[in-house]
Amino acid sequence: MRFVWVGALLLVIASVASLISNSQSGRLIEESWTPASHVLSETQLRELEQSTPAYAAQIFARLPEPIREKFASRTWQSLELMIFRSLLLWHITPALLIAVIAGSLEGRWARANQKALVKMHSPMRFSLALTGLGFMPILALLWITAPVAVPPTLLVFTVGVVVVISTRNLVVHAPTRF
Repeated sequence: MRFVWVGALLLVIASVASLISNSQSGRLIEESWTPASHVLSETQLRELEQSTPAYAAQIFARLPEPIREKFASRTWQSLELMIFRSLLLWHITPALLIAVIAGSLEGRWARANQKALVKMHSPMRFSLALTGLGFMPILALLWITAPVAVPPTLLVFTVGVVVVISTRNLVVHAPTRF
């Protein structure tokens, strides 16, 4: 399992490196605004538009002067894109919490209605459910650092489906006392 987590971390690092080395981060920022307007209201979108450069400036202000001069020109737009996607993820988190609640309720219902089935703890499915829920932050980080334009609705749908299924399996296959 450690190799899977190390592989996921290396994938995130490679994604960040690809985003920084790619000179099209400005185009990705422009392509990210349109799908974000379908998810957020106009006022929230304007807030993000104003706060993203301010957050990027704060991060660069904390770096030492030689590093700032050397890397600021190459990483500024990439950092703005990652900050924008992070703030957008922060605003769509309630939709993901609703998916967790829905999966929990569906899992409780399925477990309560297993009268005809043998109530048995499945360690493998329980472990897979925990792993699925554990990969949600990695999936979110991959979306934040992706060197391509991925709509936030696709992220919410994908993460929502995996969260509902994983939470349901977590509840249904949880260890029980006899």
